[in-house]
Amino acid sequence: MRVDLVLFDGAILLDRGVLLIGPSETIDSFSCFRITHRLGTDAADVVLSDFVSPIRLTNVKLDMPIHESSDWESIKLNFDNYIIAFWCRLDA
Repeated sequence: MRVDLVLFDGAILLDRGVLLIGPSETIDSFSCFRITHRLGTDAADVVLSDFVSPIRLTNVKLDMPIHESSDWESIKLNFDNYIIAFWCRLDA
C-alpha cells in the first residue's frame, strides 16, 4: 500500500513524504520524525516517533485499514494543533 503522509501544526506544513508499506517491518526517516510500518492482514501498523524539537509529540500509533482513499483523510491529535493527513493507494 502506498501512503502519502503529511504532518501539520495547525495550517503549517511540518513534513511530508511517501510510504510504501509491505509485509516486512520497515523504518523510514522523514525530516521531522522516524516512521516504522508494516502491512498486517487487515491494517497497516504505522508508528511515528523520534520527533525533532520543537515538535512536542513522542509516539503516534496508527492502525490504518488497508484501503483506497477517495480523498485526503486526517486525524487531529489531542495535543496542541497537530494533524496527520494521509492518502492511501493500493497501487504499490
